[in-house]
Amino acid sequence: MMKLDEIKNPEFKNYINLAYMQGENNNYDAVSKIEDDMKKYIEDNCFIISVEDSKPVKIPYGNDNEYIVPIFTDEREYILGMQYFSLNVMDENKDYIIEKLDYFKKLKEDPNFLGYLVNISSVSYIINTSLL
Repeated sequence: MMKLDEIKNPEFKNYINLAYMQGENNNYDAVSKIEDDMKKYIEDNCFIISVEDSKPVKIPYGNDNEYIVPIFTDEREYILGMQYFSLNVMDENKDYIIEKLDYFKKLKEDPNFLGYLVNISSVSYIINTSLL
């Protein structure tokens, strides 16, 4: 089992920054290529997934019952995320697991699941279901 301090994901953080930069420049071909790279990366790597009672934490987002699930790329982002949760009184009973994102396969089948929110306290990025 991996430990929290063993999870790094600098390449994924770079993909997020590149996607934002190319998006701001309206370079959608480059964004599409970056998203393809992200998809491959997601399949092969573990992230820190926020859980409560062994179930993914669901943060309401959008309309009706739509939600996102917070994940973190590394220990620093996880600690910052927990500080963010505590500011918003959302930190009680929260824990984490270190797994690949397909660990919660049923999420993808839920029409209310919009995706994973990466690093809630810093440059947030939503991994939408098309990348899973």
